Amino acid sequence: MKNVIEFYYNLLPDNIFKNKNECYFFVDNNRFSFIKFLGDIDEIDKIYSEHLNMLNNNIYVHPIILNIYGKAFTMVDGIPFILMQTMYYENKITLNSLISFVKTYTKEKDIDWGNLWSNKNDYLEYQLSEIGLTHPIIRDSFEYYLSLGECAIAIANSVESQSIPCVYSHKRISKKDTSFDLYNPLNITIDYRVRDAAEYFKQSFFDGEEIEKELYDFFNNINLSIYEYILFLARMIYPTYYFDLIENIFLGKDNDECLIKIIEKANAYEKLIKKIYQFYKGFIDIFRIDWLEL
Repeated sequence: MKNVIEFYYNLLPDNIFKNKNECYFFVDNNRFSFIKFLGDIDEIDKIYSEHLNMLNNNIYVHPIILNIYGKAFTMVDGIPFILMQTMYYENKITLNSLISFVKTYTKEKDIDWGNLWSNKNDYLEYQLSEIGLTHPIIRDSFEYYLSLGECAIAIANSVESQSIPCVYSHKRISKKDTSFDLYNPLNITIDYRVRDAAEYFKQSFFDGEEIEKELYDFFNNINLSIYEYILFLARMIYPTYYFDLIENIFLGKDNDECLIKIIEKANAYEKLIKKIYQFYKGFIDIFRIDWLEL
């Protein structure tokens, strides 16, 4: 890897340290991360362009370094890697740092969570039908989480779409992450501002964090529209935490046992969602959801 970095980037690191999907090193006290890109390679140019747009608008993300051929990625043993200079790294993410990151996206963008989630459910059902017999834990638990997904779709589709600002958000984020993840341009997406908060709370819950007080602090200190409250509830119900894991299992990146801690917390998570729903009923005319009624 040292030879690759020296040749493609004209950088001369003394030592290179390796994590799971990352190599990092220092040059003149500057920290660099050479990261394996796990997404669609055709998306890299778009990611690079959007990250430049953020930097040009004084929104900090880790700058991506082009290689000597002017490309935003370098192939290493058939795998694309991206080099970034990472100014911030170890600070733990808090809800306040997450909210402070949110910046309005300057273009119009239509986002239909109901349709996106429907397509995701259909895809996962197909995958399960193809290889489900070899994954008994998934086979026995999938219908429950599919029903949660369908409930979330119904909630998202229950309110008329409104024109609200989109923001720079994150694909996934939680308390266990650091500022490296917060400012990582590979983790940036464009969505409604409640996306980050919902993913933060969901993942933090399943990581064993106490989130209830912080959740109500969030409600009390951020001015959400009724539409955003409804979207937040829908996203809290939609089980990304489960679907992400089974996708990794289908791809051979994980095994079925990683689902056990998620499944064991299902009842406790339902209780949390019921509390949010009952809280909403005090000020929102939300349609009745039978399984959330106490």
